[in-house]
Amino acid sequence: MMENALHSPPSGGEDPPASTPSPRTAAQSGPGIAPQDPNNGSLVLPPAANPRNTRRRSRQTSTVSINTITVRRYLPRRLHKWESPLLIVGFFILGLVCSISHCVFYASLENTIVPNSAQQENNLRVGTAMAFLAQITFTASVWQTYDQQIWRHLDRPLSMVTLNDIFGAQNSMMSYLNADFVKRFPLGYFMGLFAWSLILPPFFTPGTLFIYESTSMVVSPQMVPYLGIAHSSNGHAFSFSPSDKGDRFNFKDVVTRVFSGPRSIITLLTAATASPGEILSLPRPANHSVYTLEFYGPAVKCTKANSTTIEWIDKAIEAEIERSITATSRQVETAYHAFVPSIFPDHILSGQADVRYQSATNASNEVWMAFQRYDNGTGRNCSTSRHYQVCNLWNATYDLMLSWENDFQSVSGKAELLHEVGYPPVDRANATTEMTQHAYSAFFWALADQIVGTFGRFNETFFNVTLNNTDTRGFPLIRSPIQHNSLLGSSDLSVFFDYNEDLNIACQQPYENLTAQRQQDIDRARGRPLKDLIEELSFNATISLMHNDLLTNQTERNVTEIRDVNRYGYNPYALWIPYALASFFTLLTVSIGVIGFLTGGVKPGIKFQDVMAAVERGEIRVAPDPPSGAAEEAEGPTHRLPSTPEAPGD
Repeated sequence: MMENALHSPPSGGEDPPASTPSPRTAAQSGPGIAPQDPNNGSLVLPPAANPRNTRRRSRQTSTVSINTITVRRYLPRRLHKWESPLLIVGFFILGLVCSISHCVFYASLENTIVPNSAQQENNLRVGTAMAFLAQITFTASVWQTYDQQIWRHLDRPLSMVTLNDIFGAQNSMMSYLNADFVKRFPLGYFMGLFAWSLILPPFFTPGTLFIYESTSMVVSPQMVPYLGIAHSSNGHAFSFSPSDKGDRFNFKDVVTRVFSGPRSIITLLTAATASPGEILSLPRPANHSVYTLEFYGPAVKCTKANSTTIEWIDKAIEAEIERSITATSRQVETAYHAFVPSIFPDHILSGQADVRYQSATNASNEVWMAFQRYDNGTGRNCSTSRHYQVCNLWNATYDLMLSWENDFQSVSGKAELLHEVGYPPVDRANATTEMTQHAYSAFFWALADQIVGTFGRFNETFFNVTLNNTDTRGFPLIRSPIQHNSLLGSSDLSVFFDYNEDLNIACQQPYENLTAQRQQDIDRARGRPLKDLIEELSFNATISLMHNDLLTNQTERNVTEIRDVNRYGYNPYALWIPYALASFFTLLTVSIGVIGFLTGGVKPGIKFQDVMAAVERGEIRVAPDPPSGAAEEAEGPTHRLPSTPEAPGD
């Protein structure tokens, strides 16, 4: 069994004889409680210490044996008056700084972009470290205050079990199961529980920082494509214009060129645009990006035809009707007719049934058309009239905004008309050809191919009847590329489709009575007239040419990219509330400690050396053996150090 007697042997190593307590020690012992001789089973205090040697001697080692505790030349360390107050206040301030720093750090990260996973992990580590430092500093401040409060409550009798729990409260939660602990030392009991509860905030506060998906807007100069049709050096990319000497490779530098039509890529892109009536996909800098663009390009403007033009359009329609007569059918009504007029060298205007003369001759950059339209746009009526229209080629300035949102492309802007562009003349030999004019004309040629042709009603005839025989069977017929594109839903073509309702006369049908296919065509065209649809098709087809990089040049523009990023977010309440509660109750605990310093002075700590010094000064006193068990019960739950048996040989 371990003995609790303390001895101060002489330097020779032999056990000294029993010594009597010093007058100072005896004076400090209370009534009935005094240090006892070790041979009689009590405590022997070490000799008084020289204050000058305290620091040096307090560092000397102590050895602990199984049967006895021996302190060689023990001298109590001097009490540093300001040590405990400084530690209590200092730890609290450090914890408060860590708490505020943690909150400010997370607030500074809010809504900022997470550059990478490594940076994210580093920020979480910083938050965890701040939470841990705040926890241990607050806890240290509370435990320092707790140590001071222990000595202020040792003026009452306590059992050994309660003392063990009080002094061991920092090491085991089992100490708080002692009801006598909370009864006799309630302030320390709740201080200890609070100190233990301070381990909880670090489990929650780092988790208040989270990541959420967001976007980031970045503006940077980048090279983007624009339509190069206005550059004469790019004319050959749009127009097939061989030299006047032939199209061999060694004639590629000949300056005199003959316009012969568009390149196949122009026809292909124009047809691809006309079919859905939408701009083709364009090269995009990023999945989410926006930029503005300006360039010169072709545009088409449609106006009402003058009286002279109307006369020539009527002649062209008559020529088409005559040409369409066969042995079995004849055209009796024309709902739509459009063609490209040609001007011969002698300047005689001739309306042609064909689209144009496919030869090096003077044609025109115009489309003439006529169509039937109901006189009344609403209600069921059968009264129609013929309308005449001319669409011609212009040079225009395009001012666009292009944006992409994943797979969705948006192009908005306008085309400001500048001047008309005429059909390329046949240049004289050695004259420099204006290739920009060839490029513009090639575009109009491809566009006109999408809108020329005829919509008409035909009657079947037989070999044995005359053409004016009324015993006929009628049918509508489309002979135009419009049947393959979005112009088919125009309101100016409704008369033709109403021919199916009555063989002899067309009458306007309500939308709900139309077939689902016709309703879909009208919805795609939004029921607009041909003028609007043709001008829109020109706008869309011009921009769609940028779909092919052979037709574009590069220019620098400020591109706004909207990038998918991860951003930091944090729950301020989940961070501030735990820290606010911890700071408040720690401040309350520190205030109790400061008040104790002001009223009762500074007490020692609970280190072994401090306890020994307190014993020497009489702050811890050992109760003598009671005369009987009844006396122990009368005095309450006190503790007496057990007798120390003599060592063998003494």
